[in-house]
Amino acid sequence: MRVALNDAAPLYRDVPEAKEAKAAGHRMFQAFMREALPKATSKTRALAGNLITTTLSTVGKDFSESPRTSTEIDTYAKAMSNMFCAYLEALNRDTRRL
Repeated sequence: MRVALNDAAPLYRDVPEAKEAKAAGHRMFQAFMREALPKATSKTRALAGNLITTTLSTVGKDFSESPRTSTEIDTYAKAMSNMFCAYLEALNRDTRRL
C-alpha cells in the first residue's frame, strides 16, 4: 500500500487540498506535543516531535514492506506506543532537559 501511495504522490501531493491536510496534521501534532510536554520549551518539543515523526515514518516504511498478520501489527504498535510513552514520560520527569 505504501509503495502504491508513494507512486501516486506526484499526482496529489501539490494540490491545495493535500497541502491543507498536511498543514492541519502538523497543527494537530504540535497541539499534541504541547499537551504531552506542557513544561518543555518549544525547542525541546520540536526536537521530540521531530524524533517521533521521523521514527514513525522510518519504522512504518520498513515495517510495511513485508506482509504482517493482525497479531504482528498489534504487537508492534503496542511496543512502539510504549517506547514513545516512555520517552515522553522521561522528558517530563527530567526538568533539566525542558
